[in-house]
Amino acid sequence: MPAELYILMTAICLGAMLQVGVGIGFSIIAGPPMMIMLGTPTAVPILLLLNTVVSAVATDRHVLKNNRRIIVTAVIGCCVGVAAGRIVYPLLSEAFVLALTACLLLIGLITTLLPLRGSIGNVGFSAVTGLSGLATVWAATPGPLMVFGLIAKGRSAKEVAKLVQPIALVAYGIAFLLHNLSGAQSISYGSSVWGFLAITLIGSLLGRATGPYLPQAVVIAAIRVVSLIACCVLFYRAYMTA
Repeated sequence: MPAELYILMTAICLGAMLQVGVGIGFSIIAGPPMMIMLGTPTAVPILLLLNTVVSAVATDRHVLKNNRRIIVTAVIGCCVGVAAGRIVYPLLSEAFVLALTACLLLIGLITTLLPLRGSIGNVGFSAVTGLSGLATVWAATPGPLMVFGLIAKGRSAKEVAKLVQPIALVAYGIAFLLHNLSGAQSISYGSSVWGFLAITLIGSLLGRATGPYLPQAVVIAAIRVVSLIACCVLFYRAYMTA
């Protein structure tokens, strides 16, 4: 196995573990090396597909049953954001949307460090989920914004790690379908993609096994660190494409 492919497989496995155990992280860990190795047109649909698989494995049916209202609200907001993002995206430069998404993530990160009183209402939460849908279309990073919204809603880090999965499943699934329907480059289902799917499943199962044993403080710290990395990556990509 070439060294580059080994690095990419490792990034996919670690990203899947982090996504399932913490709630975010797959695109942030696996995205950059995949885009460098495969090129953005090829990497984007593969990332959307693998993200959908990770979220499907991580989704807990008990969470769906016990939190149906907040999940439905988040899914509706996400779908509206995805649709709006598809309409607005052609009108804006890539550098602008990447920088705007990074700013939104940075604002969300800062809010987790502030001693906020109470939680946001339904209107505020719907707005955050809509922005998360925009981030899915613009930069394939809906996780941090959705996580910040759920935390601001008063949910614990452990709850957030599970609640975000079915929401991300819908967001990535719709984005993947829209990508293929838009006439963009389709995925070549070669041996590499099946290998990516296999290592994604392995990483997801490892994350599901270890996630419940992570202390809440570790989960919150991981969310903040991964989100900060996402901000830096997005700002850098915005600078390079400007």
